[in-house]
Amino acid sequence: MSLSYTFKRLIRSWGLFIALFLGIVLASTFFAGINVGADTAAKQALDQLLSQVPVDLYVNAYSALSSRNVTNIVQDLSTVEGVKDVEAVSRISVFQSEPLDDIDVVYKGSFKVVGVSNNSHVYDGWVGGAPSSWEKNETYVWVDSTNADLWEEGSIIPINITVPTYKNGNFTELRLQVNLTVAGFVRLEDKALSLAQGTYYYIQPFGIGGPSNFMQIYPIPENLLIVSWNQTLAPLLDTVYELSPSYGPISTDFLVFVDRGSIISIWDIPGSLARLDVIKRHIDQKLWISGYSLPVISTLDSILLLYQFTSGMMRLSFIVVSLPVFFVAWYMGTTVSDVSFNLRRREIGLLLTKGFSRRQLLRMFLTEALLIGLIGGIIGIALSLVLNPLFVMAIGGVFIGTPQIGTDTAVLTVIFSVIITFLVVFRPARRASNLATVDALREYRYVEDVKPYKRTWPWVAFLLGTYKLVIFLLGINLFYEMTRISMSGNFLLVLLLGIWTVFDTFVLTPPPYGIGLGPLLFFWGFTKIFIRGSLKFQEVTARAARFLGDLGVLATRNVQRNPARAASIAFLIALIMGYGIQITGILASDQDYNIRTVYANVGADVSVWLNPPLNVSATNSLRDTLIRNVSGIASTALEYSFYGSSSFAGLQLKAVNTSEWLNTTYYEDGWFSGRDIKTAFQLLSSDNHTIVLERDVAETNNLKLGDRIRVGFDRWFGMGQYATDLTIVGFFGGKRPETTFFGQTVGVQAYWSYVSEGLFKELGPAVTNSSSVRLLVKLDGGVNGTVVANQIRDIVPRNQGSVYSVSEQLEEQQSNLMYVGTLNVQRLGVAFAILATSVGTALVALASLKERQREASIMGVRGLSFRQLAVMLLTENLAVVTFAVLLGALVGLLVVHWNAASFASTTLSLVSKRVVFPPDALLTILAYFGLVFASTIVPVILMTKRYVSRLERVV
Repeated sequence: MSLSYTFKRLIRSWGLFIALFLGIVLASTFFAGINVGADTAAKQALDQLLSQVPVDLYVNAYSALSSRNVTNIVQDLSTVEGVKDVEAVSRISVFQSEPLDDIDVVYKGSFKVVGVSNNSHVYDGWVGGAPSSWEKNETYVWVDSTNADLWEEGSIIPINITVPTYKNGNFTELRLQVNLTVAGFVRLEDKALSLAQGTYYYIQPFGIGGPSNFMQIYPIPENLLIVSWNQTLAPLLDTVYELSPSYGPISTDFLVFVDRGSIISIWDIPGSLARLDVIKRHIDQKLWISGYSLPVISTLDSILLLYQFTSGMMRLSFIVVSLPVFFVAWYMGTTVSDVSFNLRRREIGLLLTKGFSRRQLLRMFLTEALLIGLIGGIIGIALSLVLNPLFVMAIGGVFIGTPQIGTDTAVLTVIFSVIITFLVVFRPARRASNLATVDALREYRYVEDVKPYKRTWPWVAFLLGTYKLVIFLLGINLFYEMTRISMSGNFLLVLLLGIWTVFDTFVLTPPPYGIGLGPLLFFWGFTKIFIRGSLKFQEVTARAARFLGDLGVLATRNVQRNPARAASIAFLIALIMGYGIQITGILASDQDYNIRTVYANVGADVSVWLNPPLNVSATNSLRDTLIRNVSGIASTALEYSFYGSSSFAGLQLKAVNTSEWLNTTYYEDGWFSGRDIKTAFQLLSSDNHTIVLERDVAETNNLKLGDRIRVGFDRWFGMGQYATDLTIVGFFGGKRPETTFFGQTVGVQAYWSYVSEGLFKELGPAVTNSSSVRLLVKLDGGVNGTVVANQIRDIVPRNQGSVYSVSEQLEEQQSNLMYVGTLNVQRLGVAFAILATSVGTALVALASLKERQREASIMGVRGLSFRQLAVMLLTENLAVVTFAVLLGALVGLLVVHWNAASFASTTLSLVSKRVVFPPDALLTILAYFGLVFASTIVPVILMTKRYVSRLERVV
């Protein structure tokens, strides 16, 4: 037997399972890829968190210590195994409000004197380079200190240290005065600043417009003076120690830096926490032996626990959004297996006649499945390594280095591949092995002839799915509506509604609310009832194909002969097209919503919130400075926020220069009602005693355009010392949803009302003492908002205001691996699902055409040309595919519509979601359509050409 003959036999034998094999490979590749991507992205998230942690462990001592005590503790802690470095940072915190002895100049406020050692980690973030030498009582001032503008190099800063002591049983306070000489000014990076101030970390899980970075270190507004620990703080420690105070006015932190490389492993977080705990216990032991009982605090514990939770949630969310891909692989494989075993009927019959038992046949089929699963899993792992950069970047990480895959991921991928193969093959294999010998020898018989068919469950599925589609169309969130029902009603009715609500939310509703079986049940029930179990679809196909004449009639009859297979293909394509449009549309809507929300929160391209108290002239001066010194500014506007009171409700007011505000700020026309915004603001600017009133206040109290309301100001300070009548010229905001939980109001978010800047100036001191101001900045097109925001920060000191930028907020969203990764895995999952469906459809079509090889040859002999044969086969295939694509697209659009409508009715947000399909989303959907139709057209053309060529060779 030649090698070529053997190869042909292998191809002929395994060709029946090519479709199943490719489906398993795609599913295994995706499974391995998302796990590798999740591991990589999670590691990068952990590295991102750890890079922002300035110190690993620290020991805080408020008791009086001498400089020798501090030095000995540092040496003792340095000997602990796993500790890489230890340093001491001593601080003196005072608040001065009175003149010091013999000093005419008074500096008031919070002062913090920080002593750093010669090899301190603070120098790592010392911008411009650390000083080469220190002198006694020499200090460097943090540039953003509260009184930094009052000092210059050579200035003397007097510090008064109060030392509480007991003498002869009497409590007394001693004052130590230290005069510090300013040697210069220093700008510190965030980590260095946190080490100096003692603010080592702060967890901030969310930010404007969506999840943001997990960690943010905020500076404390104070006068920060950095001195040498050896030259200045050590003598002060000894002086205070000799006085034996009841508590030490000088605190000392012992900063411990561990060997993170040997302690922390992303694959073993519990072990990492255990190793950190061992180090803490050893530090406790060292301190106890030295006679100190001081707390050891770890900044890494919470970070590692947060990482463990985040990586687990990331992996779980990835698996959840990947379920449709796995379902497609299973369903496609099952359909292909049915067709493949049907093509092997003669082989099965011959094996039975040769004495094979049915158990042996089943074992043989399952062995084939095992081999397919093993080989598919291994190839899936290899492909995931090749595609590793794609998965990593899709999940939000940055691909660095050589592709790697963990042993656990590889083993799980192979196990997953084998399990899904067995699930695919078992039922068709058992049915094939149970065929009667005579029936098995009948080569030309369709699988659906031997399949039982029951109508009950398809009708149940269809009715449940149709109910859910009606809910989608109406935009109802049943869970939210249920929470508004008062518990005082019929208890049994409320209980039944509650059970149904749970079923509707967690079973029928798509993610993130539930597992989303509603569309699946509709597609399954519809295709079973109206394609497999009825002639209605075939009748419609016949009418549509009537223009083809006899070819159309022949194609229609072929569809009628294969209802089960047509139903399976229709179900699969409709499900995936619906899922693809659903995910693409929801992600586009979410992206649009997030961008608009960021703009609404920031107010314009860039905004500057100035700290109170308000100084109108200083604010205008600052605006002029920004316009002169910052390039790229198109326009600016000032927005004053203050409060007023009326008999209807308390009012949050914003005073604006209407022309400047309309040209600068971000707003949407839907936020304003009664009159269009330009007309309303024109009336606002022409009469100071007008107001664009919050819409909910107006609707609640039946107030209309032209009505007048009396508003009082300075209610808290002057008890409403000034009041004026304001005419309503428009309304702002949307109708807020009733925020209730089982009939009980749980809170309402208030919007604001607009008045003119002229009224604000007219009110004067009645509102300026309690008002705040925001400077809005609109940029020229193409200007980088982050660069402009940093330029503004250089002009506006940190202690005078905060600068926010839309571009920075959007970048912050994109830096969150959990948030971005889940969205991108959904996109990637849809792409794999569409690809798997296309491959499955193509291979089912190939298998079906191979099954009809004899029929096609007979038609060719009777005179059908290549074109006629191709038209007939395309008609019968494209009818099912086109119908399924349209059905899936309709359901997908309904889900996208429900997502936006449900959000608008349940969320207290000025910005509402809307259904949008930007060009990139439309191109993605067109690509889905193209793949699905190509998976039908290409196999038909190839097989038809093959049949005709073979017939021509015979002739």
